[in-house]
Amino acid sequence: MKYLQSLAMRESIKKTVGTDDWLSYFNKHGADGKLLDTDDAVSFINPTNDKAIKLTYDPSQKDLMDYWLSNFGDEGSGSVEVLSIYYRYPHESLPLIEHLIKDWLNEG
Repeated sequence: MKYLQSLAMRESIKKTVGTDDWLSYFNKHGADGKLLDTDDAVSFINPTNDKAIKLTYDPSQKDLMDYWLSNFGDEGSGSVEVLSIYYRYPHESLPLIEHLIKDWLNEG
């Protein structure tokens, strides 16, 4: 199993941006509970504020990073706002991703 850049990015940012207690969200895990290497993406959710983050390492990405907001679910049963972030270079992207997440969480 190869080293997952997105999992490492999650571990780097979680205390800095206040997401250390967020839960795993749509990740695939093996019988031993370890994250399965499917596409080098990891997502996590805060069910209290219905926000989720998906981090995806993509070395073929042209830009340093790209992001967008979307919603998952329907309004009646509870929609989750998802911040999807794709990045190319983990170390260069880390401060930008942390700033983006902090701003997104503080806007309400």
